Amino acid sequence: MLKNYTNMGTQDRIARTILGAVLVYVGLFRPDMIGDHILNVLVAAFGVLNIISSLVKICPAYLLANISTARSSKVSTAVSGSETLLNEQVNLVEASSLRMKLLLSVFLPMFALLCVFCAIVFNLGHQHELSSITKKADVAAEFVADSIRLQSDDKYKADYQAFPDSTLSIVASGVEAVDVFFLHDSNANPIDSEIAKGMDNITVLNAMTALHRTRGDDIKNGARGMLMVGDKHYIWSTTFAGAEDRWFTSVIPAPSTHTISRQLFSPRFAVIILSVILLAVWSSAYIIKKFLDNMERSARQLQYRTYHDTLTGLPNRLSIESIIHQKTQSVDAQGGCVALLMMDVIGFREINDTLGYAIGDKLLVAISKHLNEIDANDGNVVMMGGDVFSVVCQTSHDRLTLSRLSNKIQDKLENSQYLEDYPVTIQVRIGMACYPGDASSPEELIRCSDIALAQAKSQRLKSYYYNTDLDTHSIRKLTLLSRLRTAIEQDELTLVYQPKVDIQKNTLEGVEVLVRWIDAEYGLVSPVEFVTWAEKSGLIDKLTHWVLKTAEKQSAQWQRQGICIPFAVNLSPTNLFDKELVPLVERLVGENGSFGNGLLELEITENAVMEDPERALDTMHQLGRLGVEFAIDDFGTGLSSFAYLRKFPVHNLKIDRAFILETDDSDKEAILLQSMITLGHQLGCVVTAEGVEDQPTLERLRDMKCNLVQGYHICRPLFGEKLLEWIERGNWTALPRAA
Repeated sequence: MLKNYTNMGTQDRIARTILGAVLVYVGLFRPDMIGDHILNVLVAAFGVLNIISSLVKICPAYLLANISTARSSKVSTAVSGSETLLNEQVNLVEASSLRMKLLLSVFLPMFALLCVFCAIVFNLGHQHELSSITKKADVAAEFVADSIRLQSDDKYKADYQAFPDSTLSIVASGVEAVDVFFLHDSNANPIDSEIAKGMDNITVLNAMTALHRTRGDDIKNGARGMLMVGDKHYIWSTTFAGAEDRWFTSVIPAPSTHTISRQLFSPRFAVIILSVILLAVWSSAYIIKKFLDNMERSARQLQYRTYHDTLTGLPNRLSIESIIHQKTQSVDAQGGCVALLMMDVIGFREINDTLGYAIGDKLLVAISKHLNEIDANDGNVVMMGGDVFSVVCQTSHDRLTLSRLSNKIQDKLENSQYLEDYPVTIQVRIGMACYPGDASSPEELIRCSDIALAQAKSQRLKSYYYNTDLDTHSIRKLTLLSRLRTAIEQDELTLVYQPKVDIQKNTLEGVEVLVRWIDAEYGLVSPVEFVTWAEKSGLIDKLTHWVLKTAEKQSAQWQRQGICIPFAVNLSPTNLFDKELVPLVERLVGENGSFGNGLLELEITENAVMEDPERALDTMHQLGRLGVEFAIDDFGTGLSSFAYLRKFPVHNLKIDRAFILETDDSDKEAILLQSMITLGHQLGCVVTAEGVEDQPTLERLRDMKCNLVQGYHICRPLFGEKLLEWIERGNWTALPRAA
């Protein structure tokens, strides 16, 4: 921001203020420390300049040297469209403030310095003129002084000195225009002498005596100046008399042109003043222009670095929205569409790890050059970051054109190339989206192409066009994912229970615990959704702990009512590697828990077991020693290994519903289902069939000697109170268990 620009830091300003105050004090209030009036003025002026610089926070010398002692500040470059007008008004005020600072810090100090310099020059000229006026009197005084030196010391008398007539005549002609010419001592007391003149002019003598006594040693070695006595102006000159403690002083009436008023209004003084002003304006304008040029150049460099990638020189992610916005304005006026193709280099990290980051950077530069060589209908190539590039172009609405452009990009980039004698072959995945067909704003177009790119990568396709069906719940997902942790921590989730019955004994053998989430805004959220989100976001352990603790509380409540029902809780694959799972289950099945006596069964999938069989087996054995039973959920759909399956402490095999539905005695599915049931029995396991939705399926499973079933035909998942009502009015007998 302009008004925040300074090139002087706080410590620098404090030091300059102190220095300036000291210099002003020495120059104005302690002149005897320097002993020269001109130097005193210069010192005081320099002190004032330092104080002014510290107040306005800008040093002219720093501007010329292009340095700064101020602490740098980060300036945000992101400005929304609604703030543009306000920022323009603020910038006008800041520019005016900057100009005022520059005026105070550059022009005024420069003008003051030039005035001091011209005063010195004017004073030297003035002294030269005074010297020319007093020249004859000074020559006479020097002649007498030389005569005194030539005389021997023993003939010299302090009160009287006889001079030859020739000397007296020379002195008389030299002081002819002088009003007063006298000899005096160090106390400025006149001494009688043959060469004295005007001793009767008591007024002038007294004025000179007072002047000498005031200035002291300043004029003893020779000086001259102006003296005003009454309304008359005089020029005085003091010269050493050639003997100890003796000086000659001559006083001459000043010419009418040499008065102060005449000098101030003289053409010469006017020329000097005008020259000072012009020089100050020119030098200040030069400094200010240099500063503004440097500032503008720095701003352009900063803007370029902000909106361009430093490696490839391409526009970066911060500039893509403005590029898309410009093209959308043209499309709105002329028709067509704006296409955004976002591409990712597959395996770029392996190239970095194998060949080094220097080769990787060269590869990115080569890719950027190849993309710029592609004719993409006035397209712009953008470096999105990392190894992701984008091409923004105007095209027609048909996808065939985009497909051709995508193929052209892939043909250009996927050819083998050599980087420092290393053969490098790359593959790219491209996600495509269009404005206004897929998106209504630049931000949405970027998001759509990013989703299409993610889909292309997940399906291992070379290119993929954005599909709205893939993005139906994206905003909903993002919102609910942010609320899931709060829902777990604040008990906003609920549990439902689906009965499992023994179709051979017509008894209720337990319930499967299922979690439900009813959001205040979106209503009922599918467990498939939020459980998957919990697994990907790392919240699955918290969710499983909450389910176990809440189910244990429900079991304790039912036991107090005289009902003991086994609970089956599903475990995620990552739960088997959770270090807190075993201690938690140990507390729930212990004396203070209600899951003892085999009332807790944990359901795991085949894939969960096979991710790391050794670690899974260790965890299952630890839990098994606590009296926990295990069930393999969705049996038959995973990648099970019978070599490991026989080692696991599995009590129950739950056959997936895909093998239960639409089977009869003659099809292959029925044969496979019968084989799975027989296999489970031979392994010593109870076999449970999921997804039973009608009575014929139930009877078929009973004939196949399946042990347990669950499904909507038996009972839908119910809340705790409803489940008790179902047990009371149902045909399935709850087996008594020891509490």
